[in-house]
Amino acid sequence: MVIMKMKLDNVLAFNNFEVNFSYPQKLKRSLIQNEYLCNYTNFRYKKANIFFGSNASGKTSLIKCIWDIVCLLKYKDISFLRKEINRNNAFIEIDFVDDNNSYYIYRMKIKIDNNDTLIAINRILLKEEDSYEKISKLLGNLKYEYKDYLESLKQYDFNISWYALLPATEEGFDIVRLVECNNDKERKEYFNILNSVLNSLDTSIMNVKSSNDAKDAIVIEHENVGKIIVQAGNKISNIPYLSSGTKYGISIANMLYYVKNKKDAIFLIDEQFSYVNSDLEKAILSTMISLLGESAQLFYTTHNEDVLELAYPFHSFYFMKKKCIANQQVIEVSCASEVENRNNVSAKSIIDNDIFSTVPNVEKIYEII
Repeated sequence: MVIMKMKLDNVLAFNNFEVNFSYPQKLKRSLIQNEYLCNYTNFRYKKANIFFGSNASGKTSLIKCIWDIVCLLKYKDISFLRKEINRNNAFIEIDFVDDNNSYYIYRMKIKIDNNDTLIAINRILLKEEDSYEKISKLLGNLKYEYKDYLESLKQYDFNISWYALLPATEEGFDIVRLVECNNDKERKEYFNILNSVLNSLDTSIMNVKSSNDAKDAIVIEHENVGKIIVQAGNKISNIPYLSSGTKYGISIANMLYYVKNKKDAIFLIDEQFSYVNSDLEKAILSTMISLLGESAQLFYTTHNEDVLELAYPFHSFYFMKKKCIANQQVIEVSCASEVENRNNVSAKSIIDNDIFSTVPNVEKIYEII
């Protein structure tokens, strides 16, 4: 599954919100390889989507909305999405591509109120010469018939896989999860990644291995404190002895493993590096992007402006902000490619010059003095 565009209205703080994950112009040079559907070189999509913004600018909310929509498609369950709806007449529109033997592009429209969830879906079979811009216009000319969401979805069997990593403060994410390996080869690869990540975060960690004594557990051999048993299902925040950044290294290692091995998945990563050195975050992010498969897509949020120094296409960087319009808080998003696309300019200049007015206002903090 690949997401091409999304519209949100009356969903959380999103009103008349739209974000596009396609790009129309082919790039001569790019560090991100194959930003198009496999064998459909005109059908371009952004494989890496990196979101910046101050606190409460909508980054986590956007990731959660994407996650809830993917869950709706995969499990035919509206409860995930309904948790984000706090007003009547919510509306969502999403364009996405699904590969189930053939590539189809879908446009799904969702209407939600207190009593009903109605969905209208159309799809078009892609041809090799098609572009998203062309097909988007065709989808706009089709008639959409709204039905009960289960009735609309039951006729489709989507080929969807996703992996989400949200802060431990979000419900269900302060929990240790370990990758389920099916054979020795997978197990060796997983523990190589665990060792690489945890040792980079804490050089006192000498080795990470599977526990022989406890089921679904790992043993971290630490130079200073000895063996640390980490049991799947326990709280991440309760892991003893390790620093905050190192504790979350297990989840980061899991995601790296999935990115390396799942070539057609959506990856959702929200602010996982608050306690991690900036250079390490850049190294891990760039490794993830280089490992993205031919039909994979990454959605990533961060506060670390140093990430903007990575020489990825400007269309990979988004800036979010919340502002008050007519006594209502409204979230806006802007893509860096709207103002700049030169290869010899760092995307960090957009933050430094506050082109999209996303730098937080610190005046009230200084007023405390």
